[in-house]
Amino acid sequence: MTRRHALLLPLSGPIIAQVSGPAPASRGKMQIQSPPAGAHPQEALVRWNPRPVFNGAPVLFQSRSFYGPGDWLGKKIEFRPDGDVFSALAGVNLNRAPGHYPLALGDQTVDIAVIRRAYPSSTITVPQKFIEPPKEVQKQIDEEVAIKQSVFESSRPNRLWQGPFVAPTNTSYTSSFGLRRTYNGRTLSVHQGLDYKAALGTQVTAANFGRIAIARDMYFEGGFIVIDHGESIFTLYMHLSEFLVKEGANIEKGDPIGRSGSSGRVTGPHLHFAVRWQGAYLEPSTLLGLWRS
Repeated sequence: MTRRHALLLPLSGPIIAQVSGPAPASRGKMQIQSPPAGAHPQEALVRWNPRPVFNGAPVLFQSRSFYGPGDWLGKKIEFRPDGDVFSALAGVNLNRAPGHYPLALGDQTVDIAVIRRAYPSSTITVPQKFIEPPKEVQKQIDEEVAIKQSVFESSRPNRLWQGPFVAPTNTSYTSSFGLRRTYNGRTLSVHQGLDYKAALGTQVTAANFGRIAIARDMYFEGGFIVIDHGESIFTLYMHLSEFLVKEGANIEKGDPIGRSGSSGRVTGPHLHFAVRWQGAYLEPSTLLGLWRS
């Protein structure tokens, strides 16, 4: 599958909100402006991609009339100016049950249907040290877990990302998000990103504007970069052989940040690319296609 094919998921034609109300009061300031002239009243409130929404999906909400805080799946989201609309990014946890989940916008609610997507499974063999790390590295692993958790809990509240997210490398991907893996015949895990085909030294670029929150070697991830895009949205880049940025640096979309490698828990050179939103890992190829309608 080529990258061009991989990035596209079906997006329906007109995406129209189903509106009901009232909803529980939202926090903070919000505004609902008058609908644009000639607009259908439901279309004027909110639309979203992808449709249908599925477990593991990132979701782009857009409105021409609403801005300010909203609530969905127990998470706060913020509609902010984005070109000629107001937008908010959100997502659905991989383990979310199918059903109807209301999006609260001020004193109105929008019914969002979530369906179940089935993900494949596979087996993989890796050196036993990655299944049962030596006792002497357990302290290192614990420290790295604490570093990551601290970063994920301290995202910039303002929006740093701008417009569409872009692929981190100009290659196809070989292993999909959500793949359930059995390691060495017994350890089950879920693949929480995309593995891009990338020979040693392939240039890796930033998926969007943000700040470099992590740029260091870690036991499992190898050469590891995390970009904070604000609003608790992060992109992660693993198994790098070289860093081209330092922690704390501001980065622009498409800027070179590193080179691919085979460091960490891997069986060969590639780039593992992941997306995290408010504690949930989301399907990256869907994120890259959200602005294509």
